[in-house]
Amino acid sequence: MRNIPLIVWLLLGPPWAVFLLFCYWYFLDTSPPTVVNYQHPYFLSVPVSDREEARAKQITEIEGGSTVWTYAEFCVYRKVAGVFRSRWQMGAFIWPVDQRQFIAYPLGCHNASFPVEVPTSNPTRYVKWYSMRDFDVNPLRTVTVEREPIPLTILAPGKAK
Repeated sequence: MRNIPLIVWLLLGPPWAVFLLFCYWYFLDTSPPTVVNYQHPYFLSVPVSDREEARAKQITEIEGGSTVWTYAEFCVYRKVAGVFRSRWQMGAFIWPVDQRQFIAYPLGCHNASFPVEVPTSNPTRYVKWYSMRDFDVNPLRTVTVEREPIPLTILAPGKAK
C-alpha cells in the first residue's frame, strides 16, 4: 500500500474535516445548554428562594415604575453564554425592554429570582411580559428558550391599593 503524499492529504484532508465539523454543528449539536424545570406563572413582589415562597408572594397588579420579580428553577448543562431579552405587550402594542442582559451561570441546577422593571402606564392597562434567552451553541446555530408570558395589570399613578 502506498503512502498518501503530504500535498494530497493537505488538499483533501481539511475539506473533509470542515465538512464533518459542519455536519456535527448542523445535525447533532442542537440541544439548548439550559433547561428550565419550573417558572412561576406570576410576578412576585419580592425576591424569593423557593416555590412555596413564590406562591405566597405572587401579584397580579402593581403601579407602573415599580420593580417586580420572576422566579425560575433551571439546570445548566453546557458553559455557553446567552443574551436575555424581553418585551411588554398589550394587544398589538409592544414596549420593548431597552436592556439586553448577558447571562452565564456555572454548571448545575439553580433557582433564582430576576428583577423586572415595570413601565409606567396611564390609564391602567392589562399587559403580558414575554422573555427570551438566546444561546449561541455553535457558529451555525442559536437556540432560543422562551417562557410562557406573565400577565400583569399596570395601575395608573395613584391607583395602587
